[in-house]
Order: sequence, then structure tokens, then C-alpha cells
Amino acid sequence: MNRAAVTLTAVIAISALASLAGCERRTQLMPASIDSTKARPDSFSVFARKASERWEAGVYDEAAGLSARVVREALAARPNAPWVERTRGLLDSLGIAAEVAGSDQAEVMNLFSRTDPQGESWPFLLWHDQGSPRFQSVDGHGLHLMDVAARGFGANSAPGDSAQTAVLWGRRVGGGQQPEAMVWRWSHGRWDLLQRLGGDSLGGTGTGEFASTDGAQQLTVRTYRPTPYFDECSTCPHVFHERRFAWGPTGFTGLDQHAVPSPYSTFTAFIAALTLDDRDRAATLVVDKSLIDFAKRFEWNLANRGRWRVAPATDESAVEMVFLRGAHDAYRVRFESQDGDWLIAGFEPTMRAME
Repeated sequence: MNRAAVTLTAVIAISALASLAGCERRTQLMPASIDSTKARPDSFSVFARKASERWEAGVYDEAAGLSARVVREALAARPNAPWVERTRGLLDSLGIAAEVAGSDQAEVMNLFSRTDPQGESWPFLLWHDQGSPRFQSVDGHGLHLMDVAARGFGANSAPGDSAQTAVLWGRRVGGGQQPEAMVWRWSHGRWDLLQRLGGDSLGGTGTGEFASTDGAQQLTVRTYRPTPYFDECSTCPHVFHERRFAWGPTGFTGLDQHAVPSPYSTFTAFIAALTLDDRDRAATLVVDKSLIDFAKRFEWNLANRGRWRVAPATDESAVEMVFLRGAHDAYRVRFESQDGDWLIAGFEPTMRAME
């Protein structure tokens, strides 16, 4: 059986058991089932066959548009089926790579080539309009899909005058990802981009999610930036900041932000305070103020003695951590938890293990 015939067979028997979790692009090909798409089978089959052929031929823009039409046909054929699960199962059974997130009110599918999963992508927003599924291409090309949320939809799942759809994307930077948020507003029968929040607003590299708190929808991100005086790899501990945003008629507005307490965060703040000769700040980070003078004996306050880094395979929440400095120095540092924060309880020079 040739490849086109195999694809067509998979189209007629679509499985609805697939999972794409998180922002990492993964695909799972699944065995076909007897879940046949019976509504408009001719157009469905034609679109499905053409979509698969265009993906194989590398005609990605056309392939993405055809894939979106296939999904719309499948959702229209089974209007009561869960949208996200239905879409995932359909695309997997066709061998079309995608990330899918959202709900039965609005979902986003981010299509990409199996041969280049970290490259370009083609995102589409799907929603209900007068009882039928519709789709629209949206911004987000080349980004990873993290989360989707919707507000202002009616009981029939159709968008109302105040409807908005928010998407949280991940942009790959270095060894991590940088969250980006976009909000679309329903206006005159289509979705218009209302707001875009990038790294400057969300705080750098990390993760995020939409959630409902006391009935109000919010965006929460947990991100980090490079720490002064420290060298940090992508898998090393980091100083994380949590930022919360309220979702209102004009998009997201900041609520609050705070540093996430951790032993690593406390130590980096202590080094910064010593380097800046801020004794008052340093005193808030130790259990005993005498540790400030003790640290100065080791010249921790001198930036030219070398940059810091944690020993390999060190967890950011460990109560005892080994920090390396420059080419030769190493120190074992102990921490204590007090009132929800971490303080330095003591430290001493130690042997430097082979890196």
C-alpha cells in the first residue's frame, strides 16, 4: 500500500486518544479506531489527503491551512466531543505534528513540521460561531504553545461582545524558554490582537500558566534573569521571581511580584550586598551578623576575586550547598529556614572536587 493510501486509511479511522503535554513539542502516532468522521466525508477526505501530501512535500503554508480545515470538519462532525482531545487524536492519526491547548470555547493548535520540530510553526485559533466551528490564523509563528484561556463567552460557547482569548507562548532562548503572552479581542466577527507581553514584562526565562483565583482569571509566571557575580548554566539553580497579572477588559495588568525564597536566592543576595558594601541588607540574610565580617576575611566582598557558581548537580533548595569561586576556591554553606525565608547559618572553606 502506498503512502497516500495509508494516510487516507488513517483519516477515515481517527483515534481520539493522544496527549501533548507542556511546551515541548512531541508527537505520538496512534493506531486508528472505528471513530469515523461521517459528516461531509468527501470534503473531509480530500482536505486530509491534500494536507498530508503538502506536509510531505514541504509546502508548509498550504499544508497548515488545509490541516486547519480538516480539524474544523472533524469538530463539526462531532459537535459534542471534547475539542482538545478530538483535535489531538485527529492530527496524530494523520501524522500531523501539533501542540494543542484550550477548551471547548476556544482552542489553539500550533502546527509544525515533524522534520523540524524546533523551527517554524503555524498557529490557529478555533471557536464556535453560530453553532459551527471556525478558525483563524493568529500570531505566534515559531513559538511553543504553553497555555490558552478564554473569557466573555456565552452559554452556547460563542464569543460575546467582551470575549477575549489569551495564549501563553514560549520563545526558545539559550537553554530555556521565555514566556510571551498575547490577548485577542472578539470584534466584528474576527479576532484582533489586543495585547502582547514579552520578556520585559514577564521577567525573562521560565514558565507560566493561566488560573482562576477567587473567580477572577489571572496569569502567573515564574521566571529568572542572569544573576550578577554568578555564572549559571541552563540546569543550574536560579533566582526566580513570581509575577501575577489580572485579566481585565484591556488585557493583563500587573498585580504583584516577589522573589521566590530559596537558599540559592539568599546566597546570591548576600554576595551582592557584600559587594555593594550594604551591611544592613547583608544582616537580614544571616542568622548572626558576625558572619558578615567572617565572609569579608575570605574577601567575598571583592568582585575581582572571581565569579561564583554552584557545584555540579546542586539543587537550589538544598540546605547545604557548595559554591565555587574563581579557579580554586570552594565553600560549603549551610542554611536555615525562618519565617518562610532562608538565612545563612554558617560556611567554611572546603576541598574542591573534580568538575
